[in-house]
Amino acid sequence: MAHSDFSISITDQSVDVRYTPSVSEPRGKLFGFIFTIGMLVVLACAVLFLPGKHGNPSMWHDLASAPASSSGFLVPVIGLPLFVGLFGWQAFRYARAAWASDETFHCDREAITISRIPWLSFSNRTWRTYTYPLTEVRAIRFAVIASAKGRQFWGLRFRAPGRKWALPGLEAPEAKTILTGLKGLGADVPDDPNLDKRIKQTLEMRFGDTSWMDRSWMDPKKQ
Repeated sequence: MAHSDFSISITDQSVDVRYTPSVSEPRGKLFGFIFTIGMLVVLACAVLFLPGKHGNPSMWHDLASAPASSSGFLVPVIGLPLFVGLFGWQAFRYARAAWASDETFHCDREAITISRIPWLSFSNRTWRTYTYPLTEVRAIRFAVIASAKGRQFWGLRFRAPGRKWALPGLEAPEAKTILTGLKGLGADVPDDPNLDKRIKQTLEMRFGDTSWMDRSWMDPKKQ
């Protein structure tokens, strides 16, 4: 997500962040929803119809040929929904970060207030607000919110109580600005010795300099 989607305002009394991915990707959530549903359908069909290892029949063959009371029938009936359900939960968790909703983040010396559009609200008109007393918020940090196949989405994570997250798509330079402001308001922001390194890498990537990346795997002498 482009860092230009974030608008940050910091004073000695508050930290305000407005995150508007709908500006750069107005149909992003709808695409993400369709893509995720399509992926789940393809996965379910693959599990159901593709043959097993060593020439074993497909799960569909077991369903069609086995008696309704046999293990060959019951295992697919129970196992397939559980497998697709678990994978679907992970997929939608990733989709919420990859194609995020608009969100506002406000912190003063009393509380943190987060307002966001529900992920399945494609009209971007309905907002839900969550308020956490600042004294109950712990360990606000820049961390991974969701990942899949080597791609990671970062944002703010905290406990209030229970693990919460905000501002998916946030990048390290903006994260440090926000965290510094939060710490000045008395929020619990642990020191992160790796944050400055992430900032350097992010800025180099933004300006097209990837010299920091490890290319040792390309050295023919090491192969």
